[in-house]
Amino acid sequence: IGESWWKVGEPDLIPYLTAIMAAKPDAVIFCTGGKSMANILKAIKATGMAKKVAICIHTATDHAVLKALGPEAPEGVMGTMDYHFYFPETPENKAFVKAFKAAYGEPPGFPAFHGWNTAHFIAKAFEKAGTVNTEKFIDALEGLRIMSPVGEIEMRACDHQVVEPMFLGVTKKSPKYNFLIASDIVTLPGPEIMPSCEEIMALRAKAKK
Repeated sequence: IGESWWKVGEPDLIPYLTAIMAAKPDAVIFCTGGKSMANILKAIKATGMAKKVAICIHTATDHAVLKALGPEAPEGVMGTMDYHFYFPETPENKAFVKAFKAAYGEPPGFPAFHGWNTAHFIAKAFEKAGTVNTEKFIDALEGLRIMSPVGEIEMRACDHQVVEPMFLGVTKKSPKYNFLIASDIVTLPGPEIMPSCEEIMALRAKAKK
């Protein structure tokens, strides 16, 4: 197992990828995102790296990144996201996409999805609590479930984290769009990929020692 590090936002990542490929890896996992996402995908495209070795980057299938890169994005890169406007093809997601397009002229990305979830959790919690009293509102949120564009999601009581699925896919050109999308999508259920409440509590207890 080898490691390679670069500065966040560093413009030219090709030398790093060249060195990685020289080591003849079986697979490469990039723990990057944000300011470095566009640059790493451009470098993967320029070096043809995805044609030579399996690559996985958490947000490689993010609509915001792929739309911005257009044809400069590489095919064949595995990535995970919690929202795509084209998947899953549920009535709830179709309705959300239709309403968002009508309002803003383009499909929603994950920030809009998160905003939708937040607003609906708040509304449901207020409906349940009947008050904005902080403690009662928190009690109403804990364990609360709502039907979202990607299916039913839950505000977990033990750590106040949303339990939702992630979608693993592979970047691919689509005749429908002028940017790449995620293909061959596999749904990873939230409870199967998140640390359990028991694990979280154990880590918190350890941190207090």
